Order: sequence, then C-alpha cells, then structure tokens
Amino acid sequence: MERLSQKLLSWASICDDATREQALRTSTMPFIYPHMALMSDCHLGKGATVGSVIPTLGAIIPAAVGVDIGCFHGDTRVPLLNGRQRSLRDLAEGVGPYWVYSMDEAGQIVPGLATALRTRTGVEVVRMTVSGGDEIICTPDHQFMMNDGSYRAARDLRFNESLMPLYRRWQTRDGYESVSTGKGGSRQTHILVYEAINGPVPAGSLVHHKNHIHFDNEPENLEALEVGEHSRYHRTIGNSFANGSPEFQAKRLAGIRRGNEDPARQAQMAEVGTANISQYMAERPEHFREAVAGNGRRGAPYLTQFNTSPRACSECGDVMPNPAALRWHKQREHGHNHKVIAVEVMTERADVYCLQVDKYHNFALAAGVFVHNCGMIAVRTQFTAGDAESRGDLAALRRAIERAVPLSAGHYNTSVYGTQTAGRIEALEQRDGADSAEKIAPNWRLQLGTLGSGNHFIEVSLDELDRLWLFLHSGSRGVGNKLAQRHIKIAQALAKRWWIVLPDPELAYLVEGTDEFWAYIRDLRWAQHFALLNREEMMHRVVDCVQNWIGQSVEASETVNTHHNYTSRETHFGKEVWLSRKGAIDASAGVPGLIPGSMGTRSYVVTGKGNRLALNSSPHGAGRLYSRSAARKTFKRSQLDSAMRGIEWRHTDAFLDEIPGAYKDVDVIMRDAADLVEIRHTLRQIVNVKGD
Repeated sequence: MERLSQKLLSWASICDDATREQALRTSTMPFIYPHMALMSDCHLGKGATVGSVIPTLGAIIPAAVGVDIGCFHGDTRVPLLNGRQRSLRDLAEGVGPYWVYSMDEAGQIVPGLATALRTRTGVEVVRMTVSGGDEIICTPDHQFMMNDGSYRAARDLRFNESLMPLYRRWQTRDGYESVSTGKGGSRQTHILVYEAINGPVPAGSLVHHKNHIHFDNEPENLEALEVGEHSRYHRTIGNSFANGSPEFQAKRLAGIRRGNEDPARQAQMAEVGTANISQYMAERPEHFREAVAGNGRRGAPYLTQFNTSPRACSECGDVMPNPAALRWHKQREHGHNHKVIAVEVMTERADVYCLQVDKYHNFALAAGVFVHNCGMIAVRTQFTAGDAESRGDLAALRRAIERAVPLSAGHYNTSVYGTQTAGRIEALEQRDGADSAEKIAPNWRLQLGTLGSGNHFIEVSLDELDRLWLFLHSGSRGVGNKLAQRHIKIAQALAKRWWIVLPDPELAYLVEGTDEFWAYIRDLRWAQHFALLNREEMMHRVVDCVQNWIGQSVEASETVNTHHNYTSRETHFGKEVWLSRKGAIDASAGVPGLIPGSMGTRSYVVTGKGNRLALNSSPHGAGRLYSRSAARKTFKRSQLDSAMRGIEWRHTDAFLDEIPGAYKDVDVIMRDAADLVEIRHTLRQIVNVKGD
C-alpha cells in the first residue's frame, strides 16, 4: 500500500499519471472521510477513477457510480458509412447495426458500429441552430462534443461556441470521400475505415471497394489488394463507369474547377508560377519589360469584372455578390468550427431516439459530431471437465448462449422471455423507483436479461479441480445509465446555482437531507436491484443452455453474486458514511467475491479479508492499460487468436480491443490485492461469449 496523499491510499503497483491525478482531484472533496482507496485495477474513468472506493459524509457524487446520454428527435439525420443518410426513426425501425462516423479518444475519426432505438416518448426538447442554418432538435441533457473534445449539455450551450465538426469532401476525379475535423489534414474515408479495423494497409497495396461504389465505405465493402492485382482486376472487368458520357465529363470539369479553388492547390500553383516567372525575368529581362508594358490599362476591365462578379459557394450553393463576399461566407459558415447560433426551448414534446455506439459512444449527425452499472455472478455446477469433453462441440454451446441472451449495446429482447422473466419484471415494477425508470426508459422490461458489450461477458470455466463454472459480468444496462445521467445533471445544476467551485464538473454532488439526494438514492437502489436481477435472469438462461447441451439438469453447488458499481451505507473508522465503489467489490471479512481477468486469462473466486485501510474493498478485475482505440492500433488479430487458443469463442476482429494485452496482468492485480482478499478458486475459460 502507498499513501499518495493524506486522503488517498493506493494498492496499485501499475498506475499511470492521468489516473493518479484524477483520483487525487476526487480526494480533495471536503466530505471525503476518512480517505479514498485506490484498487490495483484502477484506470481513468468518466466522473471518477474506475477502481476507486469513495467514502463520503453527508453527500454523494453521482458521477462516481454511472453515466449515459440524451436523445434526438426522430427526424434527425445521420450520415452512414455506406454513403447514405437516414433519420434516427428510420434506423430504429430498420434492421441494424449501422456503421457511422465516430471519434476516438485521440480525436481521430473512426468507424463506429451503432444500434438505433427509441429511448423515450413525449419528452421535453430544445431546438439548437448551428451556423449554416441546420436545426437539431434534442433533449436538453444531450451531450454535444465541443471543439476541444469536451462535452456539454444542449441546455448549457451558448451563442458562438464551437462544436466539433465532421467535414466530408468528395474527389470528383475518382469519387473517393475524404473526412476531417478541420484540425490538420483530411484522410480518405475508405483508408481510415480499413485501417481502423485491420491495421495499416500493407506496403504495395491499396484499399479496393468490392462493389465498385466509392462512397460505400462500410468495412465489409473494403479489402486490400496489391497494386498490380488491382490493375489486372479492373482491366478484366472494364471501367466501372462511362468515361465518355456527358454526365461524367460534366462532373470531371466540375471537379477540376473545385480543385482550382482548393487553397492548397492554389498555393502549389502560385509557388510553381512564381518560380517560373522569376526564372523568366532573370533570363529574358528585355522581353519581360516589353511583354508587361501597358498591362495596367489592358487588365483593369478584367480585374473590375472579376471583383464584381457573383460567385457560388461550392459547399452549400449559396450565391455571393463577389469573391470577397464568398471568402467571408466560407469563413463564417464553413470554417473549422461549427458555431452555436441559438438554443430554444420548444413547447411541443416529442418521441426521441438515439444511437448506442459500442466502444466510442459518440456519432456524427449530418450537422456535426455528438456523444452519446455493473456486477458479476458465478455458479459452480456438479459437472467436470470430463463431462464437457464427453459431450464435445463447445461451439454448439456457445451458439446456444448467444441465441438465448441478446448481446451488444442496444440489443434487447423482443418480448418477455419466460415466466421467470415475468416474475422478475413484476418484482421491479412493485419496487420504489419504478416510476422513474418508466419515464426515462420505457423499454426497460426488454432490457432485463441482456448482456451489453465492452468488457461484459459470459464464460464457461474450469477451476483447479476441473469443476465446471458458469460466470458472467453485466449490470443495469441502459436504464441504469440513464437514471444516473439524470441525477448527475441535477447535481451539476445545483452546483452552478449555488456557485460551488469544483475541481472537476463531474464531481458535482448531492447533499444528504435534500429532496434531490433522496430521489437519487431511491433511483439508485432500483437500478442496483435491476442489475442484480439482470444477472440472475441471464444466468437462468445460460443454465438452460448448459442443461440442453449436456443432457442433464444443472445443480448449483455454489453461487456468488457481486456488485461493483454502487453506493451503500456503511460504517468506517467510527462514522457512518456513504461508500461508493466504482469498479470495486465488497471485501469485508468472509464475504465471497469475484475478480475476473481479461478475455482469455484466469479469473478468481475470492473471500474478503476485511482490510480496514482499504475500506473493506478489493479490485473487480484486471483494469485497462490501453484505451480501446490504442489497443486496436497496438495489437493484431494473430495475437488475439494466440491468446484465445484452446478457448471456444466467436472469432472476430471486433474483440481486438479486449485482447489480454490491453489489460493489466491479472496476476499483478492479485499480488497487489494479497492483503485484501484470499483466493479460493482459480478459473480458466473454455467458452467465451461477448457482445461486439
């Protein structure tokens, strides 16, 4: 254990500077008592550090537990990577998922896989107008990405503030699209999409559109071909468009005109022209003087005509009275920042929709870029490795589980699964707080029994005695996140109203005894119970799959159910506090717990030792070393295949950011936690199920 400050103790031998600084900021809040504890799996989180234990007196920080997003009017249009634009309503009514434009943690445009859904009905909305005249209708709490990469709710946006833009350009000569945010250069979309999924384009190769449609940049339509192979291929099929057609020639000439208007091309032409003229003047000075004599008189009419002639904007088509007005128009309306013109409260209420984008949690609208709890359960069965081997065909078991439990962000049940599901839904309906869930996520019933994505998983494992375990990790899904976001915004509004200065806006808090505080506790407890029943519901379905696969009923010899994103009332160092465990579990003396490793590595069933300094807590997993985008750039599919050798899993590049190398070594995590928990069982996976 290391004391990082008077109010922060750490059990993490691996902790980067950003994570440490975030935890130190949180520990400065005046109501922390007696100190925060940083677990060995800690890493940078939204609101508060993942892997932190935060005891508070008389207040709670909602962002130390969970978050989510706002929503848009159904008519809001979204550009897709296939070159089309669709409304959110159409996407929700269609068959997804859909490839959209997203942004990673490094500020780079990347392909995001999105699921569309209607999130709420008849809610309050605002109309936001941006430069250029686009109107965006959304909920007041929807988070917009600012030009510096931070986020701000629609209601908090002010005139002339800059939003993060998405610029798309088409090269008429070859039909390729380029994208940028106005910061640095642009990139051709098909290349950045290919490299985001597959890594760098091999040397001597280029990215080929399989269907010959250059604006269709969905990953499935792209492949790398060696340059010579690509040329031979196109020679065998002929031109994919009519070079001699009037329509093509018109587009070609329009492309040349746009190219000539491009600032970079103009600069290049000016540089070349200056060099040529300078050489000419030096080599033939007499001829030059003769040639330019009287230029002012001859050129004046042409210059006057140019400076007073109307010009059409290549971006929007608006006609300006002269070139100077055109330059001002482009700078104002199509500059590097999308500006906020106005945010108005609307009297009408509307059904709203959103996209759930795995990994990046943001997506681009036609007008710009925007953004968008948890626990574990394990069951030890009576079966052994021998029973699994005699049955064989682990792939059949995996596929059965994937059919029984909806996977990935935004994928829910289409109907109530069975009588046991109906019973759990009824229990939640009767619980205090159900009315809040109904208002914020009317489809919460269909979310019960769904896994999600990211580091959520379902695993079939064997322990040190070759006994078969069923292990899963998920939480309160979309409904829990939406409830959390609602209360985070309430806390932030109160801080603003009372002029409370915070080291980070995400540390806004609710004061015990206020109506807002007890409303939060009420909703939080409902969401925590939803998470518990969600895990039980999924485990029920997994047990059914195993029974059908092995041909015998499952007998649960041991069950462990653990929360790890929650707040509870506990006594520490002589005082009753509100203890928020964000990515940490209860490790009170004798309390059983679960600490999973990363995909393909060991997991542990543990018993708490009741370490007072650690506030009776322990880590909840391995903890990330690499962000998802960094992992995709660092690791290769062959490394993932090697790490998963001997395990039945769905072979896909979608899991590359979950590769074990993207996480801390779970053995180091467990060594750091040696004075927090005792290891009872060590589990090794034989089947892995995840959402992509």
